[in-house]
Amino acid sequence: MLGLFTKKEMDVHAAKAFWSWFAEKEEWIVSTIKTNGMDVVWAVDAQIKPVFPYFKKELEFQLGFNNGKGEFFFFHLGNKNLMRDGVLFADMMPNDLAERWKFIIEE
Repeated sequence: MLGLFTKKEMDVHAAKAFWSWFAEKEEWIVSTIKTNGMDVVWAVDAQIKPVFPYFKKELEFQLGFNNGKGEFFFFHLGNKNLMRDGVLFADMMPNDLAERWKFIIEE
């Protein structure tokens, strides 16, 4: 019976692991984003999917980095759970990353 009512919640452990991975790969992300953006998209996608296990469709996000500032757009696609969890996920971004990256949640 448990399977019928799976929680629609962010996986906090996966979120922490994502931000650790992102911080570790930040230099690669910034240098690769301009030359081969799809490599970055595939890498980020593989790391971010486990954070939102209840969302079975493709997660949509966009990264940009200009003049020493990064933008991480996260699209909730009108999904109330993704909207809520996107805010929690953004709040979990480490302070040192938050100095260089802006996490923007949009529909």
